[in-house]
Amino acid sequence: MSTATLLAVAALATVTACSSSDGPAVTGGDKSTPTAVPPSATAATGAPTATVGKGGATSADVTIDSCAVDATTKIPKAELTVTNHGSDTATYTIQVEFVDGGGTRVAEGAAIANSLAANQQAKETAGGTAQVTSDVTCRLGKVQRLAGM
Repeated sequence: MSTATLLAVAALATVTACSSSDGPAVTGGDKSTPTAVPPSATAATGAPTATVGKGGATSADVTIDSCAVDATTKIPKAELTVTNHGSDTATYTIQVEFVDGGGTRVAEGAAIANSLAANQQAKETAGGTAQVTSDVTCRLGKVQRLAGM
């Protein structure tokens, strides 16, 4: 089994066990196309929000750009930007939770950014694992940075 495959399996297993409710969040509704979240967006404007929260220094390397539920499939997804702020190549595993208005996790997703060079950025997508019937909030869960990979 390749390293990338092992990382993907490990990330998905970890996502399933994740139940955080205080990580960074971006809200999104029933949209077929995700909307970009400007860095200055706030909850007060009604726009989706992204904030840095738990997860340590590596959570600063990942931002949620958009959060949406596909109108046709009802599968949520989060568009992410991963930036390697380290000085060596690294692989990132990222967990995302999709939470309904009552705070209940209704789906989860994961993304992997493989072999990201120092100061390099990658765009990744964390797709949900279940269909949802309401608007969701995307929350950044655990982010792991594996140096030298």
